[in-house]
Amino acid sequence: MNKNVIVGVVALVLLIAFGVIEVVVLKDDYQDLYQETDKLLQLCSEKSLDMQTYQQFCDKWVKLREKSELFLHHVDVYELNLRIYETASYVQNNSFDDAHAQLSVVKQLLSYVPHLITPNFEHIF
Repeated sequence: MNKNVIVGVVALVLLIAFGVIEVVVLKDDYQDLYQETDKLLQLCSEKSLDMQTYQQFCDKWVKLREKSELFLHHVDVYELNLRIYETASYVQNNSFDDAHAQLSVVKQLLSYVPHLITPNFEHIF
């Protein structure tokens, strides 16, 4: 009986620890990409966003997406992926207004996904 209780407590502690690590790691990475999106929006406003700069942003997103898919599987990650790569075609065609509109949605999603993974009572009830 004592052995089962100890195993249960250890499992619970590990589960909570991995959950905290997930939230901390992903939340910081989403915040970094959120700030990067602000820079891209500014470049769109100036009509100076080029494909090389945008590709660097996409590369950062791929790394974050892979981590996100490892820890969580949300439709919002998929939506972010679609919007980011749709924006690439606008950047390539110098459609800065369309790119700006898509990046505005990306920015909102980048702030929303970390909210989803942060445990709180609102999400439970």
